[in-house]
Amino acid sequence: MTRTLAILAAATALAVSFTTAANAQMPGMPKSKKTFSRLDKNKDNQLQLDELMPGSERRFMRLDTDGDGTVSSAELDAWLQRMAERRKQGILKRMDKDGDGAVSKAEVDEYISTVFAAADADSSGGVTMQEAKAYHGKRRK
Repeated sequence: MTRTLAILAAATALAVSFTTAANAQMPGMPKSKKTFSRLDKNKDNQLQLDELMPGSERRFMRLDTDGDGTVSSAELDAWLQRMAERRKQGILKRMDKDGDGAVSKAEVDEYISTVFAAADADSSGGVTMQEAKAYHGKRRK
């Protein structure tokens, strides 16, 4: 039961991280304080449209690979395929310890154990929400 939950947790984390990568290109409001602060050019603790627009537009329009001023469905598909391939390679790099191109249950267990140990900052045998947030904060830097 514990291993099943661990595998489910790992699969969920992978799905969320792919969704996060796809959302990175979607124009919208910043989700983190760091991003908000970076965008707030005049440091008034508010975003004006002229602060938000240029970066959002620039990031999204990078997908316009043929330079025609529009992002087509085919260009979105190609970008999503590249993201999926990069994500797959990252997963295999971290989890496929024997390099056979597949991730075994034993490799998933080893990976989750390693992540858990890294997150359990006080070595208590449990991970608090604060420790989980700290673990993710360290990984982003």
